[in-house]
Amino acid sequence: MPSDNYLYDDVDEEEGELEFLRESLEQMDNLAEKTTQLLKVFDIRLKNLGRIIAPIYKSTQKLTRLYENVETTIGSLDDILLFFNVAKDEAETIRAGPDESELLPYLDSINRLKDASDALHLLDLESAADSRREIHELLRIGLGNLSQLFSQWLKQHSGGVDPAAYSNAAEIPSFPTDTVKLLSMLATYLNLVNDEVSQDLKLTKSYASIRTRHIQKSLAQFGDMCNVFIRSNNYDGFGDAANPAELRFCTVRNDQWYEAGMSPFAQYTVNIVKLFQAERDLIRHIMPTVISDETFRATVDRPLEAYMNMGEKMLSFFLSAPMYEVLHALDVYGYLLENDVMLGSLLTREQRQSSGMPKLVSRLQHFLGRSFTALVALLYAPFKDSRTAPKQSGGVSELVHNAVTFLSYVIGYKELLINIFLPLGDGHWKPKDLQQRPGSMSHHASDPNDGLSIFQHYLRDVIDAIAYTADQGGKQMKRPTAQFVFLINNYSFLARALRDTMYSGEEDSQSLGLGDLVGRSALQRIESQIERSRKGYIATWKVLMSSFPAATLSPPEKLVMFNQALDDMVRSQKAYDIFDMDVRAMLMADAAGAIIPDYEMFLRQNPDKSPEFSRAMKYTPRDIQNKINAMLDD
Repeated sequence: MPSDNYLYDDVDEEEGELEFLRESLEQMDNLAEKTTQLLKVFDIRLKNLGRIIAPIYKSTQKLTRLYENVETTIGSLDDILLFFNVAKDEAETIRAGPDESELLPYLDSINRLKDASDALHLLDLESAADSRREIHELLRIGLGNLSQLFSQWLKQHSGGVDPAAYSNAAEIPSFPTDTVKLLSMLATYLNLVNDEVSQDLKLTKSYASIRTRHIQKSLAQFGDMCNVFIRSNNYDGFGDAANPAELRFCTVRNDQWYEAGMSPFAQYTVNIVKLFQAERDLIRHIMPTVISDETFRATVDRPLEAYMNMGEKMLSFFLSAPMYEVLHALDVYGYLLENDVMLGSLLTREQRQSSGMPKLVSRLQHFLGRSFTALVALLYAPFKDSRTAPKQSGGVSELVHNAVTFLSYVIGYKELLINIFLPLGDGHWKPKDLQQRPGSMSHHASDPNDGLSIFQHYLRDVIDAIAYTADQGGKQMKRPTAQFVFLINNYSFLARALRDTMYSGEEDSQSLGLGDLVGRSALQRIESQIERSRKGYIATWKVLMSSFPAATLSPPEKLVMFNQALDDMVRSQKAYDIFDMDVRAMLMADAAGAIIPDYEMFLRQNPDKSPEFSRAMKYTPRDIQNKINAMLDD
């Protein structure tokens, strides 16, 4: 345990230290109070100093700004003085024209002139008027030079092209890529500056004037082809008939039927669309977006107008042309429908309406609808003009031939006609004066709401109308034999056209022939007419035997009369036009069957061998057969 002496000594020592610490703290408090007072005095003095310095600082700021403004003004004056000298500095470069291989220095000169012009315009100083006029003149010259260069580059590749040599717009030759880039740079620059300097340098006008001629030159061949076609197929001077086209269809057998795609106007349509597409793409690569549509419209306006004018001329031609030109009109109509969508995508709505394209398509469709009605009406009044009367040679009537051949071609436009016939309705082709005639055109479409059914109904009605024409033609024949030969010829021609176009077993409606579309019942009706006419033809040969039953005549006299009648009959047969070998064989078989068996029976019934009989017997049965076989050789 610690001793008591050690404890009391420590306490005394610590009390001394505590006393010293207290005295130190009191001294520190006194020192802190004096420091605070000193800081307060210093703060007051600083505030007073700030109030004294503030006006001096503000004056210094104003002086600094004034100095800076003076420096800026002096710099601006230097720049303005330079603007006064720009015209002199750049005149030689501008008047010399641009270097085609290096455009940027020339563009820089124009930019400096433009900057000087803008600056002097803002100053509006009388002393700057002369400089401004000089700068404006140089700008006009410089931009004119650039515009000429733009036109020069355009002309290098705007000499015309044959669009028919290329299958689509993308294949049509255009400008080299480098040239397109240069033209685009020039177009962008000129569009930004031109209008502020001179309206005469209108960029759209410059482009359109050159490229319009390019398109016109490229399309000129198609316009010429159309004009040549119209002149070479003009029917206005065909006789003095009131309707020369109808007269030609009834009297001239057409051997040059229109082939799809051969129309010069159809080719015109396809190629103008290709050229317009190529031109639109070129404009989009060269011209600034803000004026590209305007430029395209200005470029194609005149070529489009020329195309539409030719369309009106072709329509006028169709209106005056024979029925078989309806095939041509149908093909053109199909091309117009097909390309109208593409053409419409290139033109604005206003431009398309003003072009007359919708009106042309509508008028052509109206013409086509009336044409099919006109054909039926013509076939039911076939020989109202004496010049349309069938020839006495008994051959196939030109009207029957043209009408049947027309149908064989028209079914190639089946899909197009279905779309035309459907809105017109079933039976729209029936002339009003025939609708009440018993037995004429009594068919109905199997489905009046189906375009194909309506089209088939039309074909059946035309077949019946052709049969009616043949029947009326037979009545025009002056000799009974010629009447039946005419009927057999014409009915057989019609029957062959149907029989040869029946493709049994084929389900594809696209491959249906004329016979398939009209049906077998139509063929059967024609075949029954052939059989009836054959009976009449056989009866004309039977007349040769009319002397054989006569009781008042001797056998030699009967033979003499028969020989004369046979010679006359054979002679008349040689005048008939029978080119169908099957019809020839049929007529010869009918003729031989009509007389040879009866002739042989007569010989058996009259075995007279007298000289008189022998002299009268001019022909043996074999001789008659040979004579009949040779009667149509000429």
